Amino acid sequence: MSTGTLIRAASACLVALAGAMLAGCDREHTAPPIPPRVVKLETVGMIAGGDATRFVATVRQEQRADLAFEGGGRIAMMTVDVGDRVRRGQLLARLDQAPIQLKLRQAEAQVRAAAAQWRERDSQWRQQQAMFTDGSASRATLTSAEAALDAAASQRQTAEAELALAQRALRQSEIRAPFDASVVARLAQPQGDAAAGQPVLQLEGVGRLQAVAVLPAEVVSRLQPGSVIRARRSGVADPLSLRLRGVSSRLDAGGSAQAILDLQGPAPALRSGDSLLLDLIEGPAGALTVPLSAVVAETRGGNAAVFIYHATAGRVTRRPVTLGTISGERFAVHAGLKPGDQVVAAGAAFLSDGQAVQPLATESRLATGGAQ
Repeated sequence: MSTGTLIRAASACLVALAGAMLAGCDREHTAPPIPPRVVKLETVGMIAGGDATRFVATVRQEQRADLAFEGGGRIAMMTVDVGDRVRRGQLLARLDQAPIQLKLRQAEAQVRAAAAQWRERDSQWRQQQAMFTDGSASRATLTSAEAALDAAASQRQTAEAELALAQRALRQSEIRAPFDASVVARLAQPQGDAAAGQPVLQLEGVGRLQAVAVLPAEVVSRLQPGSVIRARRSGVADPLSLRLRGVSSRLDAGGSAQAILDLQGPAPALRSGDSLLLDLIEGPAGALTVPLSAVVAETRGGNAAVFIYHATAGRVTRRPVTLGTISGERFAVHAGLKPGDQVVAAGAAFLSDGQAVQPLATESRLATGGAQ
């Protein structure tokens, strides 16, 4: 083989090797695709009276009672247990009445003794008064008889009060249902000792449900007694209607106040202790609202913009909107949005028009107000 042929062969090999190396370098330095940005979405919705913020309310029966014995003692019997339905006036529990009966007999004896003493002092006073009138008794003797009669009268009144207390203790040694109810807790057992005022049974009425919620002061200030509020129960599509009965005038820790709401219409599936999500009015009547974090500056139209998510394309588009007033942590939107639009609620400042995004998946339904 000639020298020229060898040179041409070597050159071809070098060219091929260089091409392979360059191809390898291109593969090594090719940037991986950028994953879509994860964003938090919120569906724009309109309800009668404005946009809604949701708060948790707890269902309870309007009639409730923790029943206790007025005086302490040993429990002789309990006639009901958890889950039993009771009627008003029904006997539920009774203390051992032997000690109470003894105190009652003692009080009756003291009343008889005090009455006898009073009759004796009254007779003596009458005698001294007659003798004083005849001049055979001094004023001091009559005064002493009057004082003894007053003391006897006081002792008689004390004995009668003790008898009334003993009779009351006998009556209060029994617990009877104050209203038609269901037993929800039994906190003591027969043959156990109960202190005075210690709850032994808990009752809840039947069929008159209400809800109680602790609401921020700025929300409470917009509510009026009689307002109708929509509520939902987790896992149930049909909304419930509640009427605001009243709001506490006292603010508790954190600047919140307690609100009481009555359920309107039948709610057979609800039980005491269930949780409801209240839709409370946040913005002006008929307005749409978006979180402050969803709004970005806009110069092409309107006074701001939001990013709208399109599920089919998996991308967002920038849309100008006209904003109104701020209420809490939300802007009222006068133009540019319609109910059902999905806006980026957080992270909008880092997005660009047409950018691919991935909706944030959350396992908590509270993030979306419990919506299914």
